[in-house]
Amino acid sequence: MQGVTRVRAIALACVGLFVIAACGGGGGNANVKEGGTLIYAIDADAQTLNPFEASDLPSVRALMPMLVGLYQLDKNLALIPDLATGPPDISSDLKTWTVKMRTDAKWSDGTPITANDVVVTDRIQASSKLDTDASFDWSPLTDPVNGITAKDDHTVVFTLTTPFAPFYAVNLAGFVAPASVFGSVDPANMRTFQQDHPTVTGGPFMFDKRVAGSEIDLKANPNYYGGKPHIAAIVEKVITNSTAAVQAVINGDINWDPEITASGIDTVKAASNVQSSEYADLGYYDIRFNDRKNHLFNDVNVRRAFAYALDKDSIVKAATDGHGTPLWGDIVPAQAFYDDSAVVKYTQDIAKAKSLMDAAGWTLGADGIRVKNGKKFSAKFFVRADKPQRIKAVTIMSQELKTNLGMDLQPTPTDFKVFYAPIQAGNFELAFAGFGISIDPDDYTIFHSSQIRPENSSSGSNWTGYVNPDLDAAINEERTALKPTAAETFTARKAAFAKVEHILGDNVVVYFMWADNVAMGFNGVNGVVSGNGGALNYVDQGRNIEVFAQWSMTNPS
Repeated sequence: MQGVTRVRAIALACVGLFVIAACGGGGGNANVKEGGTLIYAIDADAQTLNPFEASDLPSVRALMPMLVGLYQLDKNLALIPDLATGPPDISSDLKTWTVKMRTDAKWSDGTPITANDVVVTDRIQASSKLDTDASFDWSPLTDPVNGITAKDDHTVVFTLTTPFAPFYAVNLAGFVAPASVFGSVDPANMRTFQQDHPTVTGGPFMFDKRVAGSEIDLKANPNYYGGKPHIAAIVEKVITNSTAAVQAVINGDINWDPEITASGIDTVKAASNVQSSEYADLGYYDIRFNDRKNHLFNDVNVRRAFAYALDKDSIVKAATDGHGTPLWGDIVPAQAFYDDSAVVKYTQDIAKAKSLMDAAGWTLGADGIRVKNGKKFSAKFFVRADKPQRIKAVTIMSQELKTNLGMDLQPTPTDFKVFYAPIQAGNFELAFAGFGISIDPDDYTIFHSSQIRPENSSSGSNWTGYVNPDLDAAINEERTALKPTAAETFTARKAAFAKVEHILGDNVVVYFMWADNVAMGFNGVNGVVSGNGGALNYVDQGRNIEVFAQWSMTNPS
């Protein structure tokens, strides 16, 4: 067995930066009162309460108080144990990872949480048969079955074909589900299993009831291994209007709004009864082009013309009321690998944009719209109907592109429930999309050609259809760039990420938009602890579960 010092050093090198922090993530709470109900907003009804199917943000936010995992993030986004008892033991060749688990953890039905639960969960995620919109990447395993084994009831062993840099921050920080519930489910039938009523969970809270389109109710889990929650119940209230959600937290109708953007930030910061702070979000927005053959944006000259025709800075400022950071790549300011100098930027140059369209064979028609071989440059520009700042951005862009370039791109606000289906099926031209991301900016599931959906993967998130061997090679490089020390690994991975960002930008595979500066608003909640710079990314999207047991209500009723 390797010593802890060596294990910590290797773990540090594998992620390039992130260290194991001391166990426990919430800090002290001197004003604890027992009981009460925490009411928080989700911006759309959850599409599913099955963790294997949760690919949309409302579903993830609905599930997060019920989830458990081997590792989670602390307030400063360092990895800390959850079900694990400490850092993983890693072999000298970096291919075998062994995780020891705590022995006191139980599911909500009182049965033990064991290594078999981890094995079953990860084998389901790794199964090629899994029918899901969620993206799981277990490709580094030697085998989707034999690559994950239980050494004993509380020890899990992962065997990889090659050293894999994101394994710690991505794979080992995922959820663990009860084998007693999911172990007998054919992964091919997972999409329809327990969508509305999870029966057994492991987090601080467990399912109580659901009112479709209105709310999801949870109750405290008395068997939670992190200690009985101070709060007795949670109500996840569906509030689709962001302005209404901000006003609800100010009025005290809800206690927590987990995502406040644009002008809502100024409004909530001005409210003396609301605890809030503004920080860089772990997420970003972009315009997803359909880069496939016979689609409008298949030609790189067309995509570059799109980029040159727009004044991104002014669009972002207008859409976010000054609370967004314009992006030219998919690594955001909240991530350690962020490097503004590594990306390809397009300063507005309308003359150049027009010449690129001419070179691509698109000429202006009598009505001012470009045409090629009798086909007009006309398409629907999809955007979620419940997101005002996104609609505002799409509206401005459509106007500029029509005036400056002769593209007829019609803003098409679409209900969230049906927004992603045509995009995932490849039946679209362009769409405004949003992505929540992890602390590791691995691009495999979203830009590697093996993850093109639906052609190459049934659950990949590469909807563009873009294929470039150089991009695939750069992504593979950032995933395997491991060096003897953390500093060397970080430098090597950063260089590989720079290659990825350059290829994405030079080819305008997508048109990156911005990363939000966001705020959370709390009213009547004690025990909320911010990280560096007031950031609260760690409490969102299931990144840290135990906070839900540590918080308490100011005036429980």
